[in-house]
Amino acid sequence: MKLLDRYVAEVGKHLPRNQRADIEAEIRSTLEDMLEERNQASLDDEAAVIALLKEYGEPRKVAESYIGPRFLIGPRLYPTFELVLKIVLAVVLGAGLLGYGVSASVTDTFAGPGFLSFLGQFWLGLFGGMISAFGNIVIVFAIIERVMPASKLEKEIEDEWNPADLAKEPDPDEVKMSETIATIIFTVAGLIIFNLYPNVIGIYFNTDGVWTFIPILSKAFFTYLPWINLLGVLQIVFSLYQLRQETWTLFARLARIVLEVCTISLAIAMLNGPSLIDLSAEKFAGTSLVGAADVFTKMMGFVPGLVLVIIIIVSIVEVIQSIYRLTRARAVTFELRK
Repeated sequence: MKLLDRYVAEVGKHLPRNQRADIEAEIRSTLEDMLEERNQASLDDEAAVIALLKEYGEPRKVAESYIGPRFLIGPRLYPTFELVLKIVLAVVLGAGLLGYGVSASVTDTFAGPGFLSFLGQFWLGLFGGMISAFGNIVIVFAIIERVMPASKLEKEIEDEWNPADLAKEPDPDEVKMSETIATIIFTVAGLIIFNLYPNVIGIYFNTDGVWTFIPILSKAFFTYLPWINLLGVLQIVFSLYQLRQETWTLFARLARIVLEVCTISLAIAMLNGPSLIDLSAEKFAGTSLVGAADVFTKMMGFVPGLVLVIIIIVSIVEVIQSIYRLTRARAVTFELRK
């Protein structure tokens, strides 16, 4: 094989399969034309070919000039990725420390021979949880990197930066990328936990060096799971749609209102339905938590209602804001048409 063919084949190794043949043909034609223009050198003139290929560039860089650098998470998303990662890892760490504090206090493992064992198992589990969260976030951002259009980024690069832009008010119709991506990540995490790992939702405690787990989700909760899944998937699809649109449209405002109303309806149904927590003092019989069982049961029974009330209030606020922005946008349009 001639040196030129070897060079073109080396460039092709770094190209996508669906573009490889066309780009290789283009590079070969360009190199042959350049070689002919240089004192009518032929392909058999190895010294001329070597000089030309050195000038043309290293194969990997030549390939990147056609397809651009490839990232798992590119520069346009990395700042948001870093922000979301810090938030999620802080939440995981905070939840883990809270769980550790509750378990250690009720089982008296802050001292004694069981303390080091309990502490080691806790940090090992927490580290595994943080690694899992990190992996899930990377996967979500890698998908978003390939879903989001590059048009906005390219426009920002092409446009000349103007310091006067710093004084402009933020566009109320612009989609906030960090909030939208965070919504996708937390929704995906929730769906994964509720559907694949519901057994991790419960109370863990250590009694005389033996770990005990008491699940807390009731059968009533799982009757609502199909509706939770449906709303979760719709929320993810809507968020991905928003990332592609980059601005709030009339359809997006209406879709947001419908999603929030559905969320409020489901939360009210869960609030008025059977208890979502299956926890009683009898489940703590024979454990180190038996003395605090009544108080702990009442406290845990209060949590789902509090969470649902918060969800209802937040959703109502979102609906009011969406309606306000929708009516304001229509009013502005009406004034412009006058």
